[in-house]
Amino acid sequence: MKGGLTDMKAIKNVRIIRGGRILDETVLLYENRILDVASEVPAVADVLDGHGLYLCAGLIDQHIHGYRGEDTMTHSPAGMAAALPENGVTAFLPTTMTMDKEAIARAMERIREEQKILHGARVLGCHMEGPFIHPSKKGAQDGTFIVPPDRGMVEPFADVIRLVTYAPERDASGTFARWLRELGIVPSIGHTTANYEEARSAYEAGAQSTTHFFNAMPPLHHRDPGVIGAALEGDAYIELIADTIHVSPHLFPILTRLKKDRICLITDCMEAGGLPDGRYALGGQPVEVRDRRARLLDGTLAGSVLKLNEGVRNMARFGEVSLPEAIRMATENPARLLGIEKEMGTLLPGTLADFILMDEACNIRATFVDGACVFSNR
Repeated sequence: MKGGLTDMKAIKNVRIIRGGRILDETVLLYENRILDVASEVPAVADVLDGHGLYLCAGLIDQHIHGYRGEDTMTHSPAGMAAALPENGVTAFLPTTMTMDKEAIARAMERIREEQKILHGARVLGCHMEGPFIHPSKKGAQDGTFIVPPDRGMVEPFADVIRLVTYAPERDASGTFARWLRELGIVPSIGHTTANYEEARSAYEAGAQSTTHFFNAMPPLHHRDPGVIGAALEGDAYIELIADTIHVSPHLFPILTRLKKDRICLITDCMEAGGLPDGRYALGGQPVEVRDRRARLLDGTLAGSVLKLNEGVRNMARFGEVSLPEAIRMATENPARLLGIEKEMGTLLPGTLADFILMDEACNIRATFVDGACVFSNR
């Protein structure tokens, strides 16, 4: 308390990014939630100086397997939660892999426990990537454990799972997608051989998103636009790994022109993120990381070592959008997809005081969660 009147804090001298633009106001007022923006600092507030840095909502990574030697399938997400604020991430979905049912269940139990605790970045729940995928588009997933959509694997963890990647050709009737929506879970098309008609039917049945767009799905073809064509013409969200490896940066401007408000930047990062090149693992399979590229021993791309703030920088650099517009793709867009935009991702009054300070190159200088600084490099 300051003088027994208020817990108000203020960060002055910042360039506040909200709603895809830089505001005129240069002061953020907050407690554990955002109070308002202002042009002057109230006399009762405790003040920090932002020294001209950008201030925006904290980044949300809805697809991340691991970071700094820890993996969702083998570790508690507590370590990831503690480390990810260095990349500006204030909330994330630890993402499972296609492994045996018991291993997936154990990962879900660990995630459930960490949802109750604040270690740094918020654990929002789980992104269940597989095992309901197509064997021929398994990518770096282990084909041994691929199964058709199974409600019995989802229902016990309906309180944990926020998003499920599945192949819609294995749900021809659309009943699985509709059931997920009834549970409040986002169905996301991915690791799929679906043609245009199958993909469009899936979106109509309730699929809301498209997992790591362009990857692990048929390429766009002039006689069968496939998942890519169906996603581009409708309202579906698309996940984008903007590392310039998984998707050519020459495609970024096309995507921003067509889907700017529906792009969710992700990392798909595996345990090698934040660590040197070398031998690691993903979903129980060995991965070799060289020159920022993570591959299985057969050469298949195996996630990434991308940091989400780097993805924002790449989108601003190559996507023909401003930095504030690129930031929306890692804040407001995923928050809207996950139905949490009233709590985070927008920096609007009443939302959680989860925000970051960064420079023009998207280097993170400080990260705040619940109004408290959880990372600083100033």
